[in-house]
Amino acid sequence: MSFWFTLREGLKGFSRARLATIITVTSIAFALLLIGYFAVFVLNVDALIGDFKSRFEIEVFLDADANEDAGKKISNQIKTLDGVAAVEYISKAKAAERFEKEFGRSVFDVLDNNPLPITCIVTLNEDYQNTQAIRKLTDEIKKLKYVNDILYQGDLLVLMDQYITLVYLIASGIGFVLCLIAFILLYNTIRLTIFARSDIIEIMKLVGATSRFIRRPFLVEGFIQGFLGAILANGLLFFSIKLMMRFVYPYMHHEMEPYIVLTIFGILIGFLSSRMSVSRYLD
Repeated sequence: MSFWFTLREGLKGFSRARLATIITVTSIAFALLLIGYFAVFVLNVDALIGDFKSRFEIEVFLDADANEDAGKKISNQIKTLDGVAAVEYISKAKAAERFEKEFGRSVFDVLDNNPLPITCIVTLNEDYQNTQAIRKLTDEIKKLKYVNDILYQGDLLVLMDQYITLVYLIASGIGFVLCLIAFILLYNTIRLTIFARSDIIEIMKLVGATSRFIRRPFLVEGFIQGFLGAILANGLLFFSIKLMMRFVYPYMHHEMEPYIVLTIFGILIGFLSSRMSVSRYLD
């Protein structure tokens, strides 16, 4: 009986203070929408960094006197090293074909022989796409026989590793500030809503209702307001992203995680804001 009364009273709160309810739900939606935009931005930055790292390659050049058998043997040895996802073996003949394709003329038009070395193009596993792991791997490759030189975009990778930590720290700080602003905004909005119905609370106190009994309908109301605000924010976020993908940036990274997080956060912030507001009033 108490459960159904609590639920019924919580739902009646929407009709008793329609304007306050609309303001609260709108405030929740606006705050969550800002957090949603920020979350999508961070996801896209992370996806771009991940895409760049997935294309990262290490070029291993062998000595000019290394024959095909030695080159294939070294290629197989590199494949067994920790962190290596794949190795593309480029023979001297294939290197000559690539030279002609890139420069528009054959290497034999310039020289009498083919001086291009056998090359192994190494791609890395995701967990090894960082400066420390790459340096360790290249040190292992240098120990192999016939390895003459190793090239990779080390300076760019070091720069990315240095700044990506800073970017994530700034992103975490901004995300925390947005969540804090959202909570304070909703706390004050719901507090005003509860204050507007102070006469109902006083009457319930006079007839002997406990604080717990008085609090329950407001918690249900806050729970529903948070859920409705999250649904509205998710809808606005979804359609605005679709518009941006259509008219601005079609390759935008778009996943379901932000919508799930916004829904949970909306319910949680609506419930906690109501609980803190009504508890402070009752105290």
